[in-house]
Amino acid sequence: MPADNSMLSTLLMLAVMGVAFWLLLIRPAQRKQKQQQEMVSQLAPGARVMTTAGVLGTIRELGERTTVIEISPGVEMTVLKQAIMRQATPDEDEFEYDDEDEDDLDAPAPGHDPGPTTPAEGFDTFDPERPIDPDHRTN
Repeated sequence: MPADNSMLSTLLMLAVMGVAFWLLLIRPAQRKQKQQQEMVSQLAPGARVMTTAGVLGTIRELGERTTVIEISPGVEMTVLKQAIMRQATPDEDEFEYDDEDEDDLDAPAPGHDPGPTTPAEGFDTFDPERPIDPDHRTN
């Protein structure tokens, strides 16, 4: 009889561990996956989203497996729908893009000295017509 008791207690312990494993790990993961699928199925063009990499963007197009998100004006990227972590909240958008600022990108910052416009002394400009001499070494 003692052998039957130890075998029964071992089986009971394995069953308890299996149930605990399912309750603590598998069930929450299944729930989270189901919530993720529901959230992705409710997305529509124009929604602000955050990807798993932390990239914020606006959905432009939705496919069956992928979506095109605009991450800044005129810059789009294609991601898998599974890469969309959640919808972004308005307080996460720190910056607003303004098309008027695009003209100022090439202008130097106020008080910025661009330095000399000629090549630095000792450096030549590249001449594609001149062959490169591999034996020419400078010290």
